[in-house]
Amino acid sequence: MILRAKKYVAALLVFVCVCMIFSPLTAYAAEDSSQHETVKVGFFAMDGYHVMDEEGNRSGYGYDFLRLMARYWDVDYEYVGYDKSWDDMQQMLEDGEIDMVTSPRKTPEREEKFDFSRPIGTNNGILTVRSDNSTIVDGNYSTYNGMRVAFLNGSSRDKEFADFADNKGFTYDPFYFDTTAEMEEALQSGNVDAIAATSMRKTNNERIVDKFDSSDFYVIVKKGNTELLDEINYAIDQMNEVEGDWKTTLYNKNYESIETKNLEYTEKEKSIVSQYSKDNPLHVLCDPTRYPYSYNENGEMKGIIPDYFRKIADYAGISYEFLTPATRDEYIAYQKNKETTDISIDARLETDNYAETVTAPFITMQLARVTRRDFDGKINVVTTVDQTVSNSIEDAMAPGAEKLMCSTRQEMMEAVRKGKADAAFVYYYMAQAFVNSDTTGTMTYTLLEQPTFTYRMVISSTKNHALAGILTKAMYAMPQNLVEDLAAQYTTYKATELTFVDWIRLHPVVTVLVLLIFGWLLTAIAVTMVHLSARKKAQKAAQEKAEEMAELAEHAQAANKAKTAFLSHMSHDMRTPMNAIIGFTSIAMKNNPSDKVKNCLEKIDESSEYLLSLINDVLDLTHIESGKLKYDPVPADVKKHYRFCIGYYKRLSYEQGYQL
Repeated sequence: MILRAKKYVAALLVFVCVCMIFSPLTAYAAEDSSQHETVKVGFFAMDGYHVMDEEGNRSGYGYDFLRLMARYWDVDYEYVGYDKSWDDMQQMLEDGEIDMVTSPRKTPEREEKFDFSRPIGTNNGILTVRSDNSTIVDGNYSTYNGMRVAFLNGSSRDKEFADFADNKGFTYDPFYFDTTAEMEEALQSGNVDAIAATSMRKTNNERIVDKFDSSDFYVIVKKGNTELLDEINYAIDQMNEVEGDWKTTLYNKNYESIETKNLEYTEKEKSIVSQYSKDNPLHVLCDPTRYPYSYNENGEMKGIIPDYFRKIADYAGISYEFLTPATRDEYIAYQKNKETTDISIDARLETDNYAETVTAPFITMQLARVTRRDFDGKINVVTTVDQTVSNSIEDAMAPGAEKLMCSTRQEMMEAVRKGKADAAFVYYYMAQAFVNSDTTGTMTYTLLEQPTFTYRMVISSTKNHALAGILTKAMYAMPQNLVEDLAAQYTTYKATELTFVDWIRLHPVVTVLVLLIFGWLLTAIAVTMVHLSARKKAQKAAQEKAEEMAELAEHAQAANKAKTAFLSHMSHDMRTPMNAIIGFTSIAMKNNPSDKVKNCLEKIDESSEYLLSLINDVLDLTHIESGKLKYDPVPADVKKHYRFCIGYYKRLSYEQGYQL
């Protein structure tokens, strides 16, 4: 058993070594540390400008500006002070704890302490109240009187707001806070009535009632640090020349929200929505062959685009019904039938020059190139679903390559997986879903920056064109990452769909570890069983030996008892004739025998007494063995016994021819 267990362990170790040799390992080459300039940046918390989530991911206008500036400046940033106030930031810069801060405006006091860069944006002061505050009316300054207004410590907005209030003729009570988060909490809890702050602060559940004092803001460095300031200004100059209107782009990205748009439906729009009830739903069309964007599953349209439409239609209160083409040919037939199709929700329109009434764009699709992991970079054969299209994507991305015709995009990617083609060009989420569901691990995809395709919803010419505006408002009301969240439901890797073999392919390292642990357990069990078996055999042998010894002891005891009984009986039987000999000898001695006869009789008497004592000794031994012997000391005549012994041994020696 032990030998067999050792052979098993050896075979398992050989298997593990083979797996480690042939399993694909990713090697990471150590990168040479480049000598970038490191700059400490004041990164104070302000919603919309400086934001950092729980995982440490940063965002906001200020962060995006720094990353954009790094394109033109060989620099590494060290972000400092997210838990500090704006006042702290200025003091830290003055003390040399940080190198630069973004967002301040020019004031005489600051210009004495700091040097300012080129402008990096324009902002103004805004006065905001809670969205549900109806007592303070925009532009009606009599309703402003007595407001409790929150200000940020160290900000110059309090002086500007004081001038604004004096100019408009209203009074207020100022309250100061260290962070914008504290100001927002005070507003929402009712401790203050309004917030006077920069427009670079993102508003939350607030309504802007007034604006004041528009001005530029800058990057500031410690007074006299001209070398750093020159680097900053150089990068800003490059941004102004190359990046276009980057300030507006950054502002729209970080501050434009649904709160800034009027998304309420007009009475006319509500009347249009009411026309489409459950009895008169809109008929909606989308392509059934673009998994995971849109597809037909058992007569139901599913995918990212149908799910997105359901969200905005439910928001608008429009009743709808999906048309369910099973093939692309059926889809095209529905498109041509204007009486059947009310809305086509997946129209790819490249420009604004189109005849139909359409919504705003709701999704921008990027292309991805799907290949095998062993792709060598050269495309000889490319798959396509339509060889008749002139200037197709395949022609642009793989000019001169042979085309392999497939009926669906799924077949295109499957052809690549089987090695029939080198590449397939499909939309990003389509590639992501296919590669993530490929349990062989042989596929990969590369996201392409260009071209991109904008999709909109097209309203049929037979329907009210205002539906486009109704749906557009609903789109703007949706969460910013709705498309990405919907896509994740279809493209995320689903472990529940894996077979055991698939799981092993995708987790080779874990599989080897499990095999090692399993092998160790089997070995431990085998060794334990061998030890238990040997122990059991030893116990059985010991038990058998003990039983044998017990049986022998029992036989010996029985034999000893028989011997004792025999000696006891024999001793008793011998005493009877001995008593007769002794008795008759005594009688003969009393009848006056001759000296010679008397001497003989005395010898007989002595020998008889000695023999009788031996018989008594034998009886004593039997009593000892049977446990019946009693100790009973009696007086002894030593001289008599001495004479007896001398006489006895003289006679024996005489008989042997010796003289004592």
